[in-house]
Amino acid sequence: MRQKWPLVALVFVTALYFGGQGLLDLWARLLWFSSNHQTAVYMKLLEVRGEIFGGAFLLFFLIFSLILRPLLRGTPGITLGRHIPGGPPPLTLEASFVRRASEMALLLLSLFLALPYSGTGNALRLLAAINAPATPERDPILHLPLSFYLFHLPLYDDIVSLTLEAFLIAAFLAAIMGLMTRRIFLGEGTVRFDPSLLRPLLHALAGISLVLSIEALLARTRTLLSRHQGFSGASYTDLHARIPVSTLLAGTLALLALALLVESFREKKILSKSLAMTAGTLWVAGLLIFPWGLSRFVVLPNQFNQEKPFIGNNIEATRKAFGVDRGRSERIATLSDLTSEDITRNMATIRNIRLWDHRPMLTTVRQLQQIRTYYTFPILATDRYMLDGSLRQVLVAPREISYPNLPSPNWINVHLTYTHGHGLIMSPVNRVTNEGLPEFWLRDIPPVSSVPLTLLHSRIYYGDQASPYAIVNTRIPEFDYPKGRQNISNHYDAKGGIRLSDPLRRLLYSYEYGTLKIFLSSAITPESRILVHRNIFDIVHRLAPFLSLDPDVVPIIGPQGRLLWMMDAYTTSRHYPNATAISAAKGFFHIRRLFQGGHSKALASWKGEVNYIRNPVKVLIDPKTGMAHFYVIDPSDPILEAYRKSFPTLFSPLSDLPAEVGSHLRFPPALFSLQASILAAYHMTDPQVFFNREDLWSLATRDDRPLAPYYMVMRLPGETQEEYVMMLPYTPAHRDNLSAWLVGRQERGHMGELRIYRSPKERLVYGPNQIEARIDQQGPISKQLTLWNQQGSHVVRGTLLIIPVAQSLLYVEPLYLAATSPGSLPELRRVIVSMGDRVVMKKTLASALEALFSGAPPAGLERSGTPVSVSHPDKGLRRLKQLGREAEEAMKRGDLSLFGDRVQKILKALEGQ
Repeated sequence: MRQKWPLVALVFVTALYFGGQGLLDLWARLLWFSSNHQTAVYMKLLEVRGEIFGGAFLLFFLIFSLILRPLLRGTPGITLGRHIPGGPPPLTLEASFVRRASEMALLLLSLFLALPYSGTGNALRLLAAINAPATPERDPILHLPLSFYLFHLPLYDDIVSLTLEAFLIAAFLAAIMGLMTRRIFLGEGTVRFDPSLLRPLLHALAGISLVLSIEALLARTRTLLSRHQGFSGASYTDLHARIPVSTLLAGTLALLALALLVESFREKKILSKSLAMTAGTLWVAGLLIFPWGLSRFVVLPNQFNQEKPFIGNNIEATRKAFGVDRGRSERIATLSDLTSEDITRNMATIRNIRLWDHRPMLTTVRQLQQIRTYYTFPILATDRYMLDGSLRQVLVAPREISYPNLPSPNWINVHLTYTHGHGLIMSPVNRVTNEGLPEFWLRDIPPVSSVPLTLLHSRIYYGDQASPYAIVNTRIPEFDYPKGRQNISNHYDAKGGIRLSDPLRRLLYSYEYGTLKIFLSSAITPESRILVHRNIFDIVHRLAPFLSLDPDVVPIIGPQGRLLWMMDAYTTSRHYPNATAISAAKGFFHIRRLFQGGHSKALASWKGEVNYIRNPVKVLIDPKTGMAHFYVIDPSDPILEAYRKSFPTLFSPLSDLPAEVGSHLRFPPALFSLQASILAAYHMTDPQVFFNREDLWSLATRDDRPLAPYYMVMRLPGETQEEYVMMLPYTPAHRDNLSAWLVGRQERGHMGELRIYRSPKERLVYGPNQIEARIDQQGPISKQLTLWNQQGSHVVRGTLLIIPVAQSLLYVEPLYLAATSPGSLPELRRVIVSMGDRVVMKKTLASALEALFSGAPPAGLERSGTPVSVSHPDKGLRRLKQLGREAEEAMKRGDLSLFGDRVQKILKALEGQ
């Protein structure tokens, strides 16, 4: 007995280590979900994962017991080592001990093999299948409901994979045991099996045959998910060869399983051998040779006529799966030249033309508003606000802590002192100072506003960057913001994070983060709170791992002047029958190059290819507490409906969304990009036109890269009001002229609506590359660009915007000048405007439009660099008063730089008047 104690102790310590580690991790996750008021979500997932683990374990253990336990009955004892004359006798293990040890090994092996199947992904698939809603749509080939493909087929694939793995391992172990116990006899060219081994092997083969029979039935449905040359889904060959042969093969394999089971108790194995040969022949001849011959000699000579109904199925299914079937397509009858009156009537569109691109603007913002090296602006987002009765498009950027750039990155500074970022900047997309720099409507720390917008709660504890844990409400003052030579501190007054109310919790998080400082630090009190998982994508992914997340988030000013993060979330699938699948990466071509490391969770939430997508959820995250709220904007989505039944506490209806937030809803960028990619081919709804690729489009490119979709405030053709839309132009495949442009709408009453505006066929409409070529061919413009590129600076050409105005198109491209040295500050120096055959380049958009109309300025144009509007002189007085108040506030704070800037603006404004 004493000799067994070391082994028992080793097993006990090992179990305690791994089991204790799992329990601690479980406790930490439970505390985090509880702090987000979503304990029910975690407990549901934990419950289902436990059920899957138990089910997989029972399946493995039952199959192993069925196949392998009969082989253990005759297992002899085992002698370890050889007898040496004069030496101690070799160690002999009794047969009963060997059987018990083998049974224990099967038990442990079953536990080990079942563990990978208890992951979150399998749990979500099981929950979705259990709560799957009934769908009226059925596929046109097998007439199975859509819910079968979206919910049940992935679950059946998991079950088949699990069962097949169990039978294969059991058969392999049976063969190994047969060799070890000499129950397999190898002769000259023959192999004989002992009857005690043959029966378990036949049982294993019967199980494998039965599973393969089910797999053959499922393979019939997968033909509707296959891909062919030119289209996807079931084809003529699938319907007339693969589907019927798979059905026949499934029946043959089922009979083979029955024959193997029956003949395991008989000596003759004639029937099973015949059925096995039949199944092999069906697989080779029926699923390989016959489909090839049918495709080669029947389909290809008359391909379109044979595949026409299947191409029609693919077009219809793909348009439904990506939601583009609900869009409208309009042909622009004619394009005429703009007049000055057209500009005046569409002044809201002109006033919101975006002159600042993301890259140069973000560089300039970091130079002007970063304030200290330990701040950073990780993103720049586009939004709109209603100001002075008009809709104005703006660029916003949140100011977060840059932990790699802290002056002294010790444990106290990183986790206790520098806990949060502060505020955001806001700049109108079309306003430029006389120095070529952006005009800020919101700026500085604490935020200073020059427009009727108030940002009262602006601290950012949870952002879009990968931030370390923070501990607040400690005896160490939290750094809030710098003021002159002193620092202003802050005390956390919210309920975010987990309260470190007792030593056990402190010990838990010391273990979680591998440091005893959390447990031992005297700065931490029972009122202290630890903020973990501070990346907003990580928060949403942990709460709703079944959603794919858009990495392009936007910070908004919500109710009571609170700063909020707004995120788009998607449901996706690869199992929509007859629909074409595309890479999910195409949903990020708009600004993928701008994504930072903190967006990895969002990018990782997209898996491979998708052939179905919806945007049924908008997520709001409080940057102060980390609380995430999920609002359902499309309750008709079947995938979301299944998960709403699974997690009823997670989602809120759209009616609960605050009205101040509803005005910031936008067309989701990733969805728009995927839909734009699909519509390049699937705007063709006639199978003949689609098959011949007669009207194939390409996403408009510039320098061989697709143009990024862009947001605009504009009045669409035929509409009476301006709205916030997303746009992207198309060109014909392998040509450069403009063929159409796609618009995504999101205003109330048009949420998620797509419109395609097709160019008139009777005239050439310039595309982006052709406009760029015309710009380069203008002598004065080309000469100026060459000059700027030779004097220690370089020209940055902004996004070419194609803007529909009235019955014409206006092309606008901003030009920025930046030094080649480090720390350059890009300045907006010129604006190029083109219409028809005319191309002009001026210092401002207003002067360019004046030149475009031969010196007759349209009424109401704003002139960049002067905050006074030509058509509203009363606003100049209000602007002067605002500048005076800002100068007075700056003097009180001791900010001489800001004071001098505001005085200079006052003088320039007076000179302008």
